Amino acid sequence: MSDTRAWPKRLRLADDFWFVAHDDASGRSRLGTMALGLGLAGALIGELVLSGSVAVSSGRVLVLNARPLRDPDCQAIVQHMLAEPQHDVRTWLSYLSHSAEDTVAVRLLRAGLVTRESQRRVFTTAMVHRPVDMSFAFWRSARLKQVLAAGRVQSDRQDVVLAGLVFSTGLFRAVLLEDFTTADAVLRRRLMSADRSFREIIAQVATLVGDAVLAIRG
Repeated sequence: MSDTRAWPKRLRLADDFWFVAHDDASGRSRLGTMALGLGLAGALIGELVLSGSVAVSSGRVLVLNARPLRDPDCQAIVQHMLAEPQHDVRTWLSYLSHSAEDTVAVRLLRAGLVTRESQRRVFTTAMVHRPVDMSFAFWRSARLKQVLAAGRVQSDRQDVVLAGLVFSTGLFRAVLLEDFTTADAVLRRRLMSADRSFREIIAQVATLVGDAVLAIRG
């Protein structure tokens, strides 16, 4: 086991989602490219809500506070939203989904939580980001189970939106396994009292993921 004293006590929302959405050993994504990008995009906007920088209401993104943020990527998103206020949250999710995976992976690289390496496949070589600590990576999903199913960890706003994004991207059953039914009921109750901004982000991510799946099948 790793020395847990060296682990960050809490990750940012998009970082947490990244670890849940990737295999803790190989670093390979558990989601398709579109669902992963949309989930991470939702998490990045969720971080802005958590920081008090933006709110989401009736499908619109409202910039509440343009004060500088410590994370340069989040700061760049806020500045972009200020420059183009006509776009709704659905448009921002679609736009950010194209770069969200790279944005978060680079952030994790800077924090020393993942390493970048190549993996050979049948006809090509792919670059992946592998967690430097399997136990730490696994704990992100295990903690979510404890919050929703076992009730052994006190939840907060970030836990609720993380669980909602995991649900809306199709990862919920894979993460919760046999605890799915209990966790599903707990999540639905907590979403009812969650911030409206989070509910809208989660709902729009689910819609966009569903649209992408239908487009592929069609």
